[in-house]
Amino acid sequence: MNILGISDVTGNHSHSCVALLQDGELTFALSQERLSGVKNDSRFPYGAIDALLDYSGLTLDRIDYFACGYPPSRYYSGLLQRSRLDLPRSLFYAGLNAPFTLARYLAPNIKKGLFDPAMANGLYQLGVSKDKFQFVDHHLAHVNAAYRSSPFDNAIGISYGGFAPHADGQNMAGAVYRCCGKKITFLENIPMPATGCYYSGAGIAMGFRYMEQEGKIMGLAAQENPQICLDQVKKITTTFNGERWIPYAYWIDYIFSPRQKVFLNSRSGRRFTKLLKLYSRAAVAAAVQQLWQNNITGLVQHLAKKYVCRKFILAGGVFSNVQINAQLAALDVVENLFVHPFPADGSTTLGAMYTVYTDKTGRDLHVPLSDMGLGMEFSDAEIAGILKNYNSSIHYSKVKNVPSGVARALADGKIVGWFQGREEYGPRSLGHRCLLGDPRFPESRAKLTRLKQRDFFIPTAPSCLAEKATEYFENFSKSPFMTRAYPVFTKKKAGIPAAIHADGTARAQAVDRSFYPPFRKLIEYFYTITGVPMVLNTSLNQHGHPIIHEPEQAVDMLLSGEMDQLAIGSFIVHKQQRTP
Repeated sequence: MNILGISDVTGNHSHSCVALLQDGELTFALSQERLSGVKNDSRFPYGAIDALLDYSGLTLDRIDYFACGYPPSRYYSGLLQRSRLDLPRSLFYAGLNAPFTLARYLAPNIKKGLFDPAMANGLYQLGVSKDKFQFVDHHLAHVNAAYRSSPFDNAIGISYGGFAPHADGQNMAGAVYRCCGKKITFLENIPMPATGCYYSGAGIAMGFRYMEQEGKIMGLAAQENPQICLDQVKKITTTFNGERWIPYAYWIDYIFSPRQKVFLNSRSGRRFTKLLKLYSRAAVAAAVQQLWQNNITGLVQHLAKKYVCRKFILAGGVFSNVQINAQLAALDVVENLFVHPFPADGSTTLGAMYTVYTDKTGRDLHVPLSDMGLGMEFSDAEIAGILKNYNSSIHYSKVKNVPSGVARALADGKIVGWFQGREEYGPRSLGHRCLLGDPRFPESRAKLTRLKQRDFFIPTAPSCLAEKATEYFENFSKSPFMTRAYPVFTKKKAGIPAAIHADGTARAQAVDRSFYPPFRKLIEYFYTITGVPMVLNTSLNQHGHPIIHEPEQAVDMLLSGEMDQLAIGSFIVHKQQRTP
């Protein structure tokens, strides 16, 4: 059975992805943004589908089912579920300050509310028969993706993000499930007023781009004390009081966050703007982060007590926040947790396939994830053909032991691009498309920051030999996915200053002996040379752009900045030295 998963069939969603499940085995997954170069590309993934078919050797008629984790939505009913006054109240204040901007925003959203993806979508244009479509509850898809890849057989699963529909079309911010054996059973909803769009709206007020730069809030928050304006921020968002959600009357303002001008002219946007005139951006970010942590840790404590369970499975955009995940893992009521490596809507692409597979076959399904290298790869012959086109700008050589050579270069203070094997599925560089440095030297982080053209407060993560990580990081969980931050032991901080964030934590990746062999060998060689069992690792891209997809992009990045060399396939590439 071949099942093609797709995040959204309309080309109208935040992150367009596809994946392939063949007889219960996950064989391919790719985001459209990697091909288009447009961060969080929402367009229908024609290119990613072509790449999937090319890789697998399949044709569309050999796909048995097309599983979509975003069913037809009753968009406006979700906005009215708390009170019929909520929507007109928010529209009134936004329209009062910016009527024409609001009108331009409403026109496409009215269409969105009326549009039925079951009747018209990109798959029709490819000639796919309607009887092959399978729409899956969005929140169930999130949790199914995480549960089928987790080590647990009895846990509470939480899907939490902005908002998305159940199978009946009703939108919710999230949902909670019991995952036990083969069954996933719905328990309760996270209501719309608790929308994760709050975090995006706060970012918009701070000057960050929607669905792209929310992580900057987390990085900036570490620079300041959250108590400075926490009470003021509490007044402009929904909160969790330990047992239930206390809705904020203007919560719908945060649904406007995809349109910057509309949100900034809403009541909540204007209140954030006033706060930012009274307090530093870092202080507001710290309060926003702290409030969100308080809400979610309070929710998990409540669920652990209510459902008598100490293991949790997490998916949804909210859990892209590694500091929140760290706080959850530290709770007394949490014995263990598993966060999907692609917590945002890329996980629904997988979860929709898993749901359809188990429904159609009646079989249980376990899809362990250790290496997220599920996308495209390039042969040495293809890479060599591309490198020849740069002969006047680069010099390169084919080497027998790329990991060893890169380890020596890193130990000499070099910044190295690492382009190896199949590209990762998801937002993290996990051993295939990386920018690497030496964590012993602060200048390594400074170089990476300049090369990526990003803010100084965004942390750079270490990839560490799994068996050595507990010597450096408190309460370490041997996860290869960089989904959690860990406090660094005080006695170890001086040895890895470039890997530590302002709050004393590091978003560490565990690289064990079963991991992608070239990356594991690289860290082993570096450890032998330096005595430090980790390398500095950030994604191979410039800030605001997707992780690099093609060899040409990697070479262009080498030529454009402070990257000292590029390890691509079996080749080591340097910039051609210019003669004076």
